[in-house]
Amino acid sequence: MCVHVVFSLVLPRSFLLTAFGDILQNVVLLLATIAFLANVRTTTGKRRLFWLLMGLGLATWLASQVMWTYFEVYLRHEAPNPFAGDVILFLHVVPMMAAIAIQPHQKQEDHAIRARTLDFALLLTWWLFLYLFVVIPWQYVQLSELVYGRSFDLLYFSEELVLAAGLLLVRRRSRGIWRSIYFQLFGATLLYCGASLLASGAIDLHVYYTGSLYDVPLVASMAWFVRIGFLAGSAESETLSEEAPARGFGIWKARLAMVAVFVTPLMVAWAEFGGDAPHRVRTYRLFLTVAVMLIMGVLVFLKQHLLDRELLTLLRSSRQNLDEMCLLKDELENKEQSLRWHSLELQQKNLELQEISFTDVLTGIWNRRYMEEILTAEAGQVLRNYQRARGNDIRKMDHRDLVFIMVDMDFFKEVNDLYGHPAGDRLLQLVAQRLSTVVRKSDVLVRWGGEEFLIMTRSTDPSGTPAFCSRILEVIAAEPFDLGYGISVRKTCSVGWAAYPWCRRAYESICAEESIELSDAALYRAKALGRNRGVGIVATDAVAENPEEINLRSLRQAKSPFAQAIETPCPTDVDVSTATPLTSAHAANKING
Repeated sequence: MCVHVVFSLVLPRSFLLTAFGDILQNVVLLLATIAFLANVRTTTGKRRLFWLLMGLGLATWLASQVMWTYFEVYLRHEAPNPFAGDVILFLHVVPMMAAIAIQPHQKQEDHAIRARTLDFALLLTWWLFLYLFVVIPWQYVQLSELVYGRSFDLLYFSEELVLAAGLLLVRRRSRGIWRSIYFQLFGATLLYCGASLLASGAIDLHVYYTGSLYDVPLVASMAWFVRIGFLAGSAESETLSEEAPARGFGIWKARLAMVAVFVTPLMVAWAEFGGDAPHRVRTYRLFLTVAVMLIMGVLVFLKQHLLDRELLTLLRSSRQNLDEMCLLKDELENKEQSLRWHSLELQQKNLELQEISFTDVLTGIWNRRYMEEILTAEAGQVLRNYQRARGNDIRKMDHRDLVFIMVDMDFFKEVNDLYGHPAGDRLLQLVAQRLSTVVRKSDVLVRWGGEEFLIMTRSTDPSGTPAFCSRILEVIAAEPFDLGYGISVRKTCSVGWAAYPWCRRAYESICAEESIELSDAALYRAKALGRNRGVGIVATDAVAENPEEINLRSLRQAKSPFAQAIETPCPTDVDVSTATPLTSAHAANKING
């Protein structure tokens, strides 16, 4: 730029200055074209098309400049006015408009590309029509250099302003490197718009000559385009990423194309009735407008046909998708129903398996695992009841305790020894049946192990437990057990029990598992006292004085100051030593198979 300014100031108007100015502009435009087209090789999709159209616009601009140079440098005389290359100069903006309409910074569906191509054709036809309507009549129909120059300058300036406004609009909708590129293009276009308007005014005043200071802003704008091309080329491909499409922008582009179609008939009225143009010019404009209306009508028809085809394709695709969705919905409902039934079956199977796993195979009552499974929840509920109560309310909490009652058959080993294990198994089954007759529905009867059974009574007042133990002793000893094959034995049992909480004043002194162990200790006391009796271990008054010293070890001692034994005799008079009568060896052999 500095060299150009120096040459313009130092050199007088001459062929040397003219050649310098023309060649410099050609070189700068050639560099700009190369810089833009170089980006075509490194990009894809819409970005490649953007740089291709921008490069086409610069190449068209270069072609117009080459024609200008041909007259001034090669032929060595001024370019004619009107200049035939003006139409090329005018149309070089149209590919640039199409380039920014593509919006390479945004994603676009493939089916929209054909519609955008027709929009570009409408745009090109519209601007060409404007040039043929406004400028050409004063060049070929009715020659007038003054009107031609003013008409060209006005239309060309309007075209440049539209391009600048479009660049400003897409810049607002972009970000990152694209925002910078659009801003640079806007600045270069605005500078060229002002420079070309200044040069055109100088030409009309006959003070312009190539290489003068009027060319400095023109060359500056061309150099700015060169910088933009290299700026985009040096940017990383990852930076030039696509953004989501702006809502409604594509609709406005289509609407602008349709506005151009609808405005065309108004040009007929202007051509026929408006202005003071000569008759030849009005006739030319009338026929031109009719011809352009026909061309644009064909383009609109093609676009509508294309849109109709795409609409039908979308409708068929939507219907197919709807049918597939309905089919999938039915399949999902069927599978969901099937899965629901399978789930119910699995739940039922799980419940059955769980019940089997919690059931004693021999006797059919609950097993020890079931008691261990429910004990935590049962004990927790009782403990929460006591924790919610305070002071005297604890004394009123009758029928809320758990009582664990351990039942063990007396001299059970003799049955196995005399009659075999099948007889012992049969005896256990009969014992479980008799115990089931005395327990309530809310109680839990468990085979604890071997010949031991455990009963957990819910919501029980421990003071009534001795009477319950008496019924257990009576139901076992009252009638002999028929083991089959003529074998009948009379058996007794021993019972030990303990409550939970073991002491209401110190309800957290021992846990539920320790209460079960305490009932087992009470059972052994009943055995030691002669069997066929029940023994319960309950708290003494000393517990209230030293509740912190209560533990399972101290309670299991025979002379513990905190515990006392409550003995319950069997109401049926049975001689324990003769409870298992001897039978013949023949009967024993039969029961053993």
